[in-house]
Parts: sequence; C-alpha cells; structure tokens
Amino acid sequence: MLKQIIIGGIVGGITLFVWGFVSWFVLTWHFDTIRQDEGIHAVVENVTEHLSEAGVYFYPPMTEAHRTEEGGAEAWAELHRSGPHGYVVVQPNGSEPMSPITLAKGFVADVVAAMMASLLLIAALPSLRNYRARVVFVASLGVFAILSGYIVDGIFHDFPVRYTVGLATDTAIAWTLAGLAIGAIVK
Repeated sequence: MLKQIIIGGIVGGITLFVWGFVSWFVLTWHFDTIRQDEGIHAVVENVTEHLSEAGVYFYPPMTEAHRTEEGGAEAWAELHRSGPHGYVVVQPNGSEPMSPITLAKGFVADVVAAMMASLLLIAALPSLRNYRARVVFVASLGVFAILSGYIVDGIFHDFPVRYTVGLATDTAIAWTLAGLAIGAIVK
C-alpha cells in the first residue's frame, strides 16, 4: 500500500506538473483566463507606495469604519455596487518569474496532492471494479476541488466567468490525466 501511494504520488505528480507546463507555457489559453493588458501599468505604477505589505487586497476596502459605524456597511455596499471592485495581489519586492525554487515547490505540491489522491483511491478500491472506475474516481477529486474552490470563489468574489471556467477546465484536464496515471498504478 505505501509503495502504491509513493509511486502513484510521484507518477501522478509528474503528470500534473507536465500538464501544468503544457497548459501555461505551451498552450496560449491562459492569456484569455488572466488578462494581459498594458493598462495595468497605470493601475500599479505607485502600488508599493500605498500597499507596502505582501497580500491580497480587495477594492473597495471594507474599512473599520464600514464595519463598525452606523451606515458604514451600506456606504461600502454602495461603493461596491457603483464602481469597480476586485482584487489586487501584491508582492512588493520583485522576484524571478518561475525560478527553480518556485518550480520545485510546485512539483512537491503536485506530488503530495497525487499521493493524497492515491491514498483516497486505495480506500475506495473495494467499490471500484476496473481501471475506468479508478480513473473516474481520481478525476472526480479534481471536480470536487473545482466545485469547492474555483466555483465557490467565482460566485462569492464575482470573478469573471472566463477566469473561473479557464482554471476549472485546466484542473479537470489535469486530474483526468493524473487519474489515467494513478489508476494504472493503484489497483
């Protein structure tokens, strides 16, 4: 059992990592998922003067006054209704895009996720009759992640549909491919 978890995790992790490379660097579809527009330079030109800490910032911000003062929540809701709203992810210090350490961390995360999928597959094996059922089981773990993550976030944070659908599609393909690999190992 441990051998299947380790091998399934490594092979599944390699599958997820390779698909991630193909999805983000070979195919061009994520340029439609995450917009690339020169106008962003004007938006972030002085961002570190105002947002000096790394973090995820929401606009319009719900300040302490909005949360505690009478009429504050309604004032914030009106700002949200009447103007632009969204998120800004800020890393105030520059960094190397896709550095070796970033790639290594991503690969380890993929392996650990695939090991968890292998473990769950082992627990479900008595009710899975064949290879196809094992693949569907692992792929369904990806669908679970999509529904509980991307879809919920997309709804509550009002993310653009193309962003949510793009990441959901990517994840569904990734976990179907991982299911093909893991399902051949864990039996």
